Amino acid sequence: MSELSADNYKIIIYTDCQNIIGLQTRRERFEKNSYMSKAHKRIKNHELYKEFYKITDLVDCEFAKVKGHKKEALKDEIDKIFTLVDKASRNALREAPL
Repeated sequence: MSELSADNYKIIIYTDCQNIIGLQTRRERFEKNSYMSKAHKRIKNHELYKEFYKITDLVDCEFAKVKGHKKEALKDEIDKIFTLVDKASRNALREAPL
């Protein structure tokens, strides 16, 4: 994991992903059950979730839900920026070597 130094900063993370919004409330159950489902199978993406929790322990962050797929006329400044970042990140992931 990269070294982060975000002392004296609060980061607001905008996402349209309901899963990300709910991760903090599910953390205790994940850890209590060793990231196993009720069917005793390892939860998909458990390594990513562990990394997510490590980072959010280091950085003071808040998660803000952005409604996806809004009509252009209804978008505010945050929505417009989110759309640009979302498109750019998806394109970068498609172009990234496996």
